Amino acid sequence: MSVSFDVVARSRFGMEMIRGPTSPPRFSTPRVSRSGLKRTRVRLVPAVPRASPRVTETQTPAESDSPVSLTPPVSGPSVVRHENTLLPDSAAQKTPFRPSPLAPAAQFKRLSSPPEWALGSTNPPLSGNFAPVVGTCEITNLVVHGSIPASAAGVFLRNGPNPAFEPKLGPDRYHWFDGDGMLHWVLLRSGTEGGDGDHRESGGGEVLGSIPGPGGTGIPNVKTDKTANNSSSASYGRSYVATKNLQREMEIGETLFTGLRDISPIWNVLVPRLVEKLCLDWRKPDTPFWVVQSKNTANNGVKAHGSAGKKKLYATYESGGAYELCLNKTLATKGVCDFNGSLTTKDHWMENMTAHAKTCPTTNDLVYMGYNLISTEFFGGFGKRDTQTECQKRTDVVVGVIDPTGTRVEKTVVKMERPSMQHDLGITATRVVLLDGPLVFDLDRVMEGGSPFKFEQTRSMKIGVLDRTMGSKKMKGADVVWIDTNEPCFAYHVVNCYDDPDDARKIVVDVCKSDGTNALGMAETVVLDGDSGRRSTANTVDGHGEPASDASNPSLAGNRDATIRRDTGGAPKSRMKLANRQNAAGHGRDVSCLWRWVVCLESKTVTASKRLCSTPSDFPCIDPRVVGLKHSVCYTAGYDLGTLPLKSQMDVPQFDRVYKHDLATGTHHTYELQKNYKCGDIKFVPDSQCQRGGGHLLVMTHDVSPWVEPEGGARSSDLSTDQNKRHSSKTPDQNSRAPCELLILADRRSGAGAASENGDEGLVLVARVEIPTRVPFGFHNEFVPVGDLENGQW
Repeated sequence: MSVSFDVVARSRFGMEMIRGPTSPPRFSTPRVSRSGLKRTRVRLVPAVPRASPRVTETQTPAESDSPVSLTPPVSGPSVVRHENTLLPDSAAQKTPFRPSPLAPAAQFKRLSSPPEWALGSTNPPLSGNFAPVVGTCEITNLVVHGSIPASAAGVFLRNGPNPAFEPKLGPDRYHWFDGDGMLHWVLLRSGTEGGDGDHRESGGGEVLGSIPGPGGTGIPNVKTDKTANNSSSASYGRSYVATKNLQREMEIGETLFTGLRDISPIWNVLVPRLVEKLCLDWRKPDTPFWVVQSKNTANNGVKAHGSAGKKKLYATYESGGAYELCLNKTLATKGVCDFNGSLTTKDHWMENMTAHAKTCPTTNDLVYMGYNLISTEFFGGFGKRDTQTECQKRTDVVVGVIDPTGTRVEKTVVKMERPSMQHDLGITATRVVLLDGPLVFDLDRVMEGGSPFKFEQTRSMKIGVLDRTMGSKKMKGADVVWIDTNEPCFAYHVVNCYDDPDDARKIVVDVCKSDGTNALGMAETVVLDGDSGRRSTANTVDGHGEPASDASNPSLAGNRDATIRRDTGGAPKSRMKLANRQNAAGHGRDVSCLWRWVVCLESKTVTASKRLCSTPSDFPCIDPRVVGLKHSVCYTAGYDLGTLPLKSQMDVPQFDRVYKHDLATGTHHTYELQKNYKCGDIKFVPDSQCQRGGGHLLVMTHDVSPWVEPEGGARSSDLSTDQNKRHSSKTPDQNSRAPCELLILADRRSGAGAASENGDEGLVLVARVEIPTRVPFGFHNEFVPVGDLENGQW
C-alpha cells in the first residue's frame, strides 16, 4: 500500500507545498542549500486528505513532547502555513524540523505569542497588543458572521511594525516606528452576486447567522436572512516586507541598526552601515543620504496603484524609498521601487516617499511627497558652525507624480524654511496642498543626545499650495504659495481638499487638527503645569459630545498655562496656553478633531477656520472617487473615553468607535465597537451600484481585554507579564470573541437623515470576520478589489 506525503520546501520568506506520492516517512535533519544566500530546507510531513485543510508548522524543542493531532478539523479556521522567519539561521540549522500538526487552539496560541526577548519588557511598544508576533502564516476558513458584500470582495491589507530581532541596544530602547514592516491581509470573498450584498444572510460552513451588536450599548443583534444563499468566505495571512537590510539581518540572526531613540552617532554601528551603503547599495539605496544608522523598515504605509487589473503594491516608510511587492498571496518583495526606471541613483540618495500618496480619481495619477530633514547645503558648512546651523534649516520637499503604468512622469522641489515633519498631503482637481507644521527637526539637539523633534509652540501651521500640471501649465515648486494660518497646531492627517466651487481663488482644506504633538515620543514632551508624567485629566478626552469642561480639564480654563519640558523633566523651558490660542481644539496635545480651513490664494490669507465636529477623532477616510473633489461625507476613528496620551503610554491614544460625518447636514453618526475592542486606521470601499455614493467601511478591531489563564497554566515561552497577557491562547467559538476582527459596516446613504432598516441612521454592521490570532496594532491600510487581484494568485 502506498502512502502519500507532502514535500515542503521552506525558505526565509515563503513556503511552497508540493503534493506527491513517496515512500513512508523518514524524518532527518534539515538539508541546507549552499548555492545562494537564501537557505532552503526540505522536510516530509504526512499528507492530509484533499478534502481537509492541511496544517504544517515548525516545532521548537520545547514543544516537541506536546500531544499532537494529525487530523485537522474538517471545518473552522485552519493554519495552512506557519514559518518562524525570526529564528536565527545558526539556531535553525541545529533544530531538526519535526511534524507538528497541533490542535487549532495551540496553533493560534503560538501565532499570537510575542517573541521571548520581548516578554517581561515594560517598554509600551512591546507590551499588550503593541507586542510583536513571531513568524509568517496563513489561516483559511475564517469564521464569517453575516454576508460579505460584493463590493467588499477583495483583499484588505494593513501595514505595521513587527521587529524581527531584539533591538540592538535592548528592548528598553525600542520605538514603535523601529519594527520591521509586516503586512497583514484578509482576503474577502463575497456571498452574493451583484448589488450591495447587505442581506446579512446565513449559510453553511463557517458563516454564522447573526451578528452580535456592540457590547453594553443596548443595540440588538443584527438578524440575518435565513433564506439567502451565502457562500461568503475569508482567509488571513501575514508576511514581512523583505527589505534589503532585513534580509542581511536574517542571515546573521540579529539586528544591525539602532532605532529612532538612538539616532545620535554610535560609531561602531554608523561606520559599518555607512560602508555597506556606499559599497553595496550605492546604485539604489533605500534611504536618503541623511539616514544611515537606522534602517528603512517599510512599515508605515501600503498603497496599491495602477490601471485596472494591473495595479502595483508599494510599502512605504517615512524616511525611505518605497518597496514594491507582488500583489498576490505571497506578497513577495520585489525590491526598492524605481518606478519603471524613472528614478535615478541620485533620486534614491536624495528622496523618500511618505505614507499618504493621493490617487486622483480623474487622471488615476498618484501624487506623492517626501521631505528631507537635512539640506545638502549642510555639507558645505563643515567647520563653520553658523553656516551649518543656517543650512540645516533650508531643506526641501519633493512632490512627484506617478502615472497609471507606474512611471514617474513629474517631479518638482519645494524649498522649505524649516525642516518640519510632513506626514500627509492633499490634492484638489488642480492643485497640490502641503502642510508645514511647527514640528521641527534640530540636528544640533540630536548630536547632543536630545530628541530629534520639537513642537515650536510660538510658531504656526502654514499651508502650501502649488498648481498641478494642466496642459501647458507645469507644476513648479518655485511657484508655491504659502498661507500662514496663525494657529500653533499640528495635523498628521488630511481628510480631503478641493477647489471652492464658488470662488476659483479659494480652496478648502479639511484635516484632523491637534493643539500640539509629542510625535509619539520623538519630540520634547508637551505637558501641563504640575504634570510630571502621571495620569491627569489635563489632556483627557472627556466624553464624546463636547470638549472637556473647564472643571475637569485645566487646559480649557482661561488662566491656566501649559508648559514645555524636556523628556528628562526639569524646569519649564517655555510657556504656552493650549486652549487660549487662536482657534484651539481644546483637547490638549495629540488629540485631534475635524477641522476646516478655507484659504484664498490671491490674498494669501485664511478666510475661514472652523471646527466641523465637537467630538475629537483621527484616522480620516473618504470615498476614493471624490479625492480632490468636493465631499459631503467623511469617516473618522473616535478616541476611547478618557484617552490621555502619556509618555508611559507611548503617546498613542486608543480608538473605540467610528464616526460618519455628514458635512452637508452637520449630522454625525457613531458606531461603537464591542467592549474592550480598539481600532486604528479605517478604509472606505465604494459600491458602484449605490447611486448616492454609498459603500462599506472596513474596520480592523483588536481585543485588548485582560487575558485569562487557562486551566493548566501557560508556558513561559508564551506569556510572562500582565502587559503581555493578551489573548495569546484565545480562540473563537460560540461563546467568545476572536482576538482580532474585521468589521464591514454599510453606509447606504439613502438620503440625509434617512433611517436604515434597523433604525441606525449612519453605519450598519453587515459582516464580521473573526481572525483567530492576535494582530498587533499598526499604521495604515489599503483595499484592493477582487477585479484588481492577479488571477488565480489568491
